[in-house]
Amino acid sequence: MTSAPRLPPWFTAILAVGLIIRLGILWHTRDLGTPVVDEQHYRLLAGSLLAGEGFAFTPGQPTSLRPPLYPALVAAIWRVAGADNLQAVRAVQILLSLVTLGLVFALGRRAFSTRVGFIAAAVFWLFPAFVFFDFLILTETLYTFLLVGFVLLSVLLVQAPRPSLQVAAACGATLGLACLTRSVLWPLPAVMCPALLVLLRAPLARRIAISTILLLGFVATIGPWAWRNTRLQHVVTIIDTMGGMNLRMGNYEYTPDDRMWDAVALTGERNWAYALGAESHGRTLTEGEKEKWAQGKAIAYIRAHPAETARRALIKFADFWGLEREFIAGVQQGVYRPPAWFAVSAAGAIILSYPLLALVGAAGIWLAPPRDWRATVWMLAPIVAITLAHTIVFGHSRYHVPLLPLFAVFAAGWWTRDRTAGPRASRARLAGAAVTIALLSAIWLRQIVVTDLDRIRSLF
Repeated sequence: MTSAPRLPPWFTAILAVGLIIRLGILWHTRDLGTPVVDEQHYRLLAGSLLAGEGFAFTPGQPTSLRPPLYPALVAAIWRVAGADNLQAVRAVQILLSLVTLGLVFALGRRAFSTRVGFIAAAVFWLFPAFVFFDFLILTETLYTFLLVGFVLLSVLLVQAPRPSLQVAAACGATLGLACLTRSVLWPLPAVMCPALLVLLRAPLARRIAISTILLLGFVATIGPWAWRNTRLQHVVTIIDTMGGMNLRMGNYEYTPDDRMWDAVALTGERNWAYALGAESHGRTLTEGEKEKWAQGKAIAYIRAHPAETARRALIKFADFWGLEREFIAGVQQGVYRPPAWFAVSAAGAIILSYPLLALVGAAGIWLAPPRDWRATVWMLAPIVAITLAHTIVFGHSRYHVPLLPLFAVFAAGWWTRDRTAGPRASRARLAGAAVTIALLSAIWLRQIVVTDLDRIRSLF
């Protein structure tokens, strides 16, 4: 059993600084409500659960619009701390981030070394976007915790000389909990379980048992909710009913080129659901039936317009990996009212920190991957899967945030690499790193020049 490492003095100082920053912000957010629409949805759902009215926005009308775990967590916190206590939710999210820090350390240590673990954990703990999302009533903090936990368990599973059935069950259950927070990865077991048959170092019978147990852990976690949704919606509904609707908004004739998610605000015949009324023939549809209609329409549009779909996919990819705008936009719109010095310094930190981490992390992926390629597979799997999903649906920079702890591990691995030992990176890896860095730089440059220059100038 590996002994617990001693905390270096510099890491202890960073822990203290990150905690002091969060506690200071917590003190000054006492009057902050839930200005973001998604926050309002989670607040309503949590309040309904707390009041015993079920998972519903209004009494007597149960919904499947959102995944259930985050509202359930908020309701559980309120049951202890008092109804609508947003500060208690933010305090718990700070604690969740502290636990996530330990998971990031463990992942870095397992994939690379103890030093990499400490550096990656320090980057996560001080990264401005994670500090920011600790104070919003949104899924980022919980989902990041579960996603990093799932990746760590996956790495432990494939690196073990004798893979553990208990770890497999925990891995499947953790992925299930992550999907009950955000549904984007729920199809992943269809790829992961067959892949484990190849990646695991064990006799075939053991590999089959591990894959089966992982799948059972996943199904046992999401199964009751999927059963409830399917009965409620009268069509198969695994996690939520947002997927098909979002796919439609990102793939129809009136999808806007800029901020594609704003299709939800279009009205009249430009609204994504305008044709639904005529095609439903006056029949009242459930949320699930509406989602299936939207999904079918979106797929038909994609098939009929491959060139337009490819062009939009490039824009969605760029939006997904774009600069983080939420805090700056919130300050400009008067949603957040921090002191001027804090607004400027926080905006500057957010603007600079994300490109730096993304570029160094991308370099690490190509030029300094973990020694065990199996670890690389499971650290890259959610990055690839989530990016692909949002490139098809619609990209929003907020949704790349839970992937950044993985970039922190890769970045720390590259930063601490021994530049004097081992063979130099191949030309293919150097070319891959150069292309990735050039692509990200082009995305950000376009975003600044085309859409964000006036916003940034007015803030500063």
